[in-house]
Amino acid sequence: MSAALVQKATETQLDQPPEVGVAQLATISLLLQYDIDNTLNALKEHKKMTLDARLGGELPVAVNNNQDKDINRNLSEQTELEEDLGLKSRESAFMPPTPPATPNLQSTAQKRWKILAKVLRKDSEETVSSSSDEFAEEQTASVRRFKSFDLLRQDSFEDHVSLKCLGKTENWYKYRMQLENESEYSVNIHHMERQLTASDLMGFNNTGNICVWPSEEALTALVLSEVASYRGKWILELGGGFTSLAGLMLAKYATPYAVHLTDGNEISVENVRKTVCLNELSCYTKCSVLKWQEKCARSQAEQAKFDFILCADCLFFDEARSALVDTIWYYLAPEGSALIMAPRRGRTLSVFQDECVARGFRVELATRYNETIWQRHLQLKADSALYDEDLHYPLLLRLCKSHS
Repeated sequence: MSAALVQKATETQLDQPPEVGVAQLATISLLLQYDIDNTLNALKEHKKMTLDARLGGELPVAVNNNQDKDINRNLSEQTELEEDLGLKSRESAFMPPTPPATPNLQSTAQKRWKILAKVLRKDSEETVSSSSDEFAEEQTASVRRFKSFDLLRQDSFEDHVSLKCLGKTENWYKYRMQLENESEYSVNIHHMERQLTASDLMGFNNTGNICVWPSEEALTALVLSEVASYRGKWILELGGGFTSLAGLMLAKYATPYAVHLTDGNEISVENVRKTVCLNELSCYTKCSVLKWQEKCARSQAEQAKFDFILCADCLFFDEARSALVDTIWYYLAPEGSALIMAPRRGRTLSVFQDECVARGFRVELATRYNETIWQRHLQLKADSALYDEDLHYPLLLRLCKSHS
């Protein structure tokens, strides 16, 4: 496949101006990086599962030894190819160390994290009951009182044969979304086996490890409702959490040119890599750790490359907001569009909007961007005492680079 791409590009260059040929070669080089990255992930994941199966007594030792030799040989060949292409430094740049915990959280944010920690210790996603005097004050700070717009259905995974090489059956789920046009979309999602603790929640980049937030659900519904717009495009998802649901759905159904799924948390990215292994995607798809504040870790090959950037509910912390704006500017193509989905949360959204304008973006704010979500929003406002529009209804910001 890669050789065919290079041959095709070489033939095309004969009929193109020099600068066009250089751009084509740069694109091919980037796609080779995507391809090698995914091949390595699949090989490493398969080796890990093979070793786990051996320890569990599920596979004969003789067979395992032969498989290990084949896998080690493949990994060695891939490593040599990485070194030839100069990808070792790129990989280390994409995997910087985890930053220290975000300091000086405001009292409301601290209460939210305490609620989440208690929920996780109870091994449940349900909000702690407000009838308890112990949690009465903290309950007012919880953003999990409202869980979703009921557009996603989560089912147990059915294909147990495929799961034998990718982990435990009980950790895999099929996420389904049916839109108003009666089209149904689904992806296979791996749930992390690792039990989260309160300490896991202390960094700014860990929120996506907990659940699928309403903004992510709304963003997924939005992009699927206009799925044809993403055909043949470069797509980047920022802060995708443990599912990167919107980007993953587009990688499967939109036939884009390439999709890059990123998050600032290593645990989330590791989980998305497992997920990618068990979905039939329609394009080059890459998973990476990307910390917005670390400019030196940004890929020069991907600067101004992406036609669409997706981002759901990533405006929690003041410390990360400016870095997010700068990251979007760096990766967005001159004629590209960034879709930012987030609730108002007081002045949080408006402050982010102001920073985008100051950076040079043209910003459009949309309230009624999807009719299904809008009608569900109106119903919840009328019927649910737990639904708070300021905290729970995601608004859509469309960012484009301004041109003089």
